[in-house]
Amino acid sequence: MKRLLIGAFAFLFTVLALPVAHAQTTVLLTEPTHRQINGQFVDDNLAGQLGVNGRLGQLVFNPPAGNVNWLIDPALIDEVTDMSNGYKLTDNKPGVGQLFAQAWLEQLKRDLGYTQVTALVYGNPSGYWVGQLSAHNKSYLLTISQTKLESLLERPVNPPTGFDATAPFRLQSSDIATIKAAASAFDETAAYIDATKIDTFRLALIKTLNPFLSKSRRDYLIRDLTASSYTLTHLVQVTPGKFTITSERQKLPITLVNNFPHEVNVQMNVFPRNARIIVSGSQNLTLLPKSKTQVFVSVQVLTSGRSGLSVSLLTQSGAHLGDTALYPLNIQVISPIATWLTTGAAILLFLTASVQSFRRIRKRSK
Repeated sequence: MKRLLIGAFAFLFTVLALPVAHAQTTVLLTEPTHRQINGQFVDDNLAGQLGVNGRLGQLVFNPPAGNVNWLIDPALIDEVTDMSNGYKLTDNKPGVGQLFAQAWLEQLKRDLGYTQVTALVYGNPSGYWVGQLSAHNKSYLLTISQTKLESLLERPVNPPTGFDATAPFRLQSSDIATIKAAASAFDETAAYIDATKIDTFRLALIKTLNPFLSKSRRDYLIRDLTASSYTLTHLVQVTPGKFTITSERQKLPITLVNNFPHEVNVQMNVFPRNARIIVSGSQNLTLLPKSKTQVFVSVQVLTSGRSGLSVSLLTQSGAHLGDTALYPLNIQVISPIATWLTTGAAILLFLTASVQSFRRIRKRSK
């Protein structure tokens, strides 16, 4: 009987101890972005959070005991790593958080040890808004979030299980249009920029969809997206100019600039501004990396005066690169058509005068 009671107590103790032994605490490390696309920090608030008494510092310097599951946003580790190497604010002043960042990262790696680490989606964006604005990048985001966090922490981590941020927030229609335009620009130019920068642009867009960003910060980052996408699409452009045409047929030199590190295939479209000239239509061109290319456009003059050319560049999918260039034309030539019209008018005047003279002579003879 005594042996039976001891066995029962041992079984009961084991059963009661199981939940405690397997109890797991989740530590969430994430923070809305503090950086522009170019890497400069908008403010130095992150430095304060990394200190021993800061929100992120408390989680790392005073971690919970027992079995811990770390749920970590790779965007946060990306930013703290950059801080640890020295960084600048948007006013070009050096940031003050380098030592805070170094200490925080060192302590975090000690905390992690052999515990379980799972990646959040980069930037912890709203799954709803990713689906609305960048649905085709969902699988890409899940993959790159894991690989980035593994690279930054130098250890294996579990992939994201999904989009964890579910807090609702609203985007104005103008913001939606701006983000979509920026996404389109990034996709159109992805083949031409350095591979290391492709992720920078795409992930910067995703970070604007973090539901915990303040409205003012989100507005600021959306403006930054617009400026960056504009810069990218204007790395290929038509140089401005103007021409004076002095012959009936003339070839005008148009200079195209490609500042991308890779060659770019473009379609150049040329249209006359009025009916005084006829021009060749479109040409398919390959612009070499970091180059200036001179292209000749054939012009046929119909009549003298003022005209112009409209020159635009399109990608193979029809997206615009650069701005449409307008070339004023001063036409100082008498074309064969104009000569024919002038000669015809002169002949008509001569014939009219001859008929009148013939009639006067007949009247006198009578």
